[in-house]
Order: sequence, then C-alpha cells, then structure tokens
Amino acid sequence: MYANSVARDVRPLFLDGSRAAEAELRRTVGLLIDTLESAQRPDPFPKLSSDALAAVVGAIDPVPEDGIQLAALLAEVGESVLANGVQTSNPRTAAHLHAPPLISAAAAELVIGATNQSMDSFDQAPAATHVEDRLVRRLAELLGFPSGASGVLTAGGTSSNLLGMLLARERSTRRSDITTGMHGWYDVATPGRADQRTTTGRIVASEAAHVSVRQAAFVLGMGRDAVVPVATDKNGRMDVDALDGTLRELGENVIAIVGTAGTTDAGAIDPLADLADRAGDVGCWFHVDAAVGAGLALSDRLRPLLRGIDRADSITADLHKLWWQPISASVLLVRDGALFDGLREPADYLNRREDDVLNLVDRSLDTSRRFDALKVLISLRSVGRRRLGELIEHIVELATHAADVIHQSADLELLCDPQTVTVLFRCRPRHVPDDRLDVLNIAVQQDLLAAGQAVVGRTKLEGHAALKLTLVNPLMTTDDVTELIELIASRGRDA
Repeated sequence: MYANSVARDVRPLFLDGSRAAEAELRRTVGLLIDTLESAQRPDPFPKLSSDALAAVVGAIDPVPEDGIQLAALLAEVGESVLANGVQTSNPRTAAHLHAPPLISAAAAELVIGATNQSMDSFDQAPAATHVEDRLVRRLAELLGFPSGASGVLTAGGTSSNLLGMLLARERSTRRSDITTGMHGWYDVATPGRADQRTTTGRIVASEAAHVSVRQAAFVLGMGRDAVVPVATDKNGRMDVDALDGTLRELGENVIAIVGTAGTTDAGAIDPLADLADRAGDVGCWFHVDAAVGAGLALSDRLRPLLRGIDRADSITADLHKLWWQPISASVLLVRDGALFDGLREPADYLNRREDDVLNLVDRSLDTSRRFDALKVLISLRSVGRRRLGELIEHIVELATHAADVIHQSADLELLCDPQTVTVLFRCRPRHVPDDRLDVLNIAVQQDLLAAGQAVVGRTKLEGHAALKLTLVNPLMTTDDVTELIELIASRGRDA
C-alpha cells in the first residue's frame, strides 16, 4: 500500500491538508527563494557558450533511481540552470517581448500549481471556471467590446491567433452557400463535404504581421499562401490604399482582415478604424493581433492609439507581455460569445450536452488547461489599472528617449520612429562602408551576447541587418537606456 511503500521517506509528497504537508511546503518555498537569490548575477546573459551549457545540463540526471535531498538538488539547479538563464529584470536585457513578471503574479504560480485546477470542465474547476469567465469579460470591456463578448485564456499569441482564424473560417462557412464552395470552404462539421473544398479563401494581413497568422492558415489546412500580405508605409503600418487594391483583386474570397496593434519589429499599430471599415464593406471577419498593443488600453493617455479595436470580431492580447504576467498567459477575446458554439465536440465524460453548467473546454482548442486566470486576477487587483497604466506610459517614454539618444549619436542610425516599445536602429560608424554595415551589426549583437554584456535584438529591415531594443522592463530608467545605447555604439566603433 501507499503508506508502506514510502515508509523509508517520511517527507510528505502531496498536499493533503496535514500539518506535515504544510510544513514541507513552507520549507520548500523557503529553499526556492534562497535558490532564486543565489542565482542572481549582474550580467543579463551567461558567458558560457551553447555547447558549454549543454555539457553542464547534460551532467544532470532528470530521473535518478533514488531521490536527492531537496536542499542539495536546488543548490545544483541554482548554480547550473538558474544562474545561466536570462535575467529578465536586468536593464541590459532588451531583445524580445520578454518581461519581468509582477511579484504577485509570480507568487500566484505556486497556488496555481498547488491547487491544480483543470480549466476544461466545471467539475474540475468550479470557482476557477467563473473566475476566468469574469476575467475575459472584463478584459473585453476594457478593450471596448459590448456586453455579450467572451473569451478564453490560451498558451500564447500564436494559439490565440490560431483560434481567431479558426472562428473566422467557421463564420465564413456559416455565411457561405456550401454547394458553391463560396470563400473556398466547406462545412467541416458536416460529413461528406470534403469533395467540395477549394483553396480560394484568403486572409489579408500586413506584410509585417506576426508569422503566427501564416502558421494558423497552414494548420487550418488553407496553406500559408492563403495569407495575402499588404504593403506597409514608412512607419510599418498597413497601407490602406494598398489594402483597397488587394481587396478589389481578391473580391469575395476574403474571409478575414487581420490588423496588428504592435508589430514585432517596428511596434507599429495598423490604422484599425480604417481596417474595420474595410472589413465591414467586404463582410468579412476583422481580427486584431494586439498581443503587444492590448496593454496600451491600461493607460488613459495611450488608449487612443488603439482607436478602432473595439470594432474587431476577435482580439489577441498577450498578458505575459505588457501586463507583466509570467509565461504563459494570453487571451482570445470575441465580440460575440455565441460564436464559440460548436467549436468543440461534446464528450460523454466531459462537456455533456445535458449538464447545465459552463464548461470552458467549449471555447478552447485545449482540453486540460492551467488556471492562469488566477495569477492575472491576483496581480491586476493588487496593482490596479491606474498604476499599470503608468508603467505602460513609462516604457513607451523610454522608447522615445532611446530614439532621441540614437538620433543624436554620430555612430548610430535610427531606422524609424518608435510607436510603442520597440526601437529599430543600426550601428553606422563613419569609417565603415555601407557594404560592411550588415556584417558589422550582426557582429555587434553576437559579441555583446557572447560576452554576457547585453541581450539586444536583431532583425532585418528592407533586407538589411538592423538592431532592435524592446523596452518592456519598467525597472529601466532613461540613464539605463542611454548607457545601453552607448555600449552598443562603442562596440560598433571598435568592431
């Protein structure tokens, strides 16, 4: 029996409400906090190479025959793993939309893991089901959606965009004459229709849209080429005249227009109101990928940048970006919650038709799913919208400051004005010819990373290497930004 099988180890393995289990949890949490403290270091990135890190981790046996004392184990993990991770709170970590989490949200992860609610059915997550439902409705309200809007938490923006495109395709199918294959889609829920499938359905998105939009089309069986790119203006926003031309060319084959609020590189926000007008004219789904930009709605001053987002049919919002939640926490918001109907097949053991309860699996592509809404609820309620809005305004101001510093430098070139939290630029020392600039900028980014000095982004703009700062850390100051840019410029002069 269980009691006999663990007689050689008196430590509780599970939370069972006993004092012994509670004491073990407190001891474990204390050791974890000590481990986190010991793993802190001044550099943002480890100086060990990828091969060296693989060797360090390779020496760890993930499944030993017998358990290891927790204190010794955590000391090993702290030294070998955590100390060799990215320091997200370091002001010289500025490559990606990879933010330091709020303390309250990070701590809530323990409660999520300890209570282990599974968000697929009410009988696995009774109160948690209503917490997530309340959260998504409040977020929808914050972004301007009307009563009746709904949503679901997902693992990330890629999952949210996939779900949004699935709903767009299904709405197109419902509006289609199935016998003619209008929009290029058959009713996938109806047997015997596969012979009527065509490939004419098209999704229209900016050429700067996230790659997950093309990936969604691929996963949905439409093919990546079903996403038709539209040219952008000099600031990276979708060009409305180019969009009009694309829509005329495609005619009735458009099933969705995707706007982006915060592109990955330029941080650009498409003219959402104009896109909403076009979607209304065409009669297609309007999805806004606001994985980045949704956080602007927390600020009264910056919310107008999202003008038109309230007219979307669906919105992707990543809470692990500018809402400072631990990964993973994204959400897909839908204007009309009834559109989730029919997304999932009822199962006799799970979401039974005869049970008059809310089962969130009916909104999701996942079955078992974490209670991530709890960390969002705890942290947003403890900090408040007004304070979070101030943090958003701060990091946007950091991007503006960075652009000013770059513009004033004789060795750097600002490639476009920042619109949100990303800044595109490149090293351009006077002594380096144009045909060597790509090599130089690649070397600067790689050298800073290898030395553990700075985590700076690198991408391409108009076919040429560009450096990128992604300023999502509210702990950064303008002095930190200036020092980081000066470090980059110095490395560029010396390369």
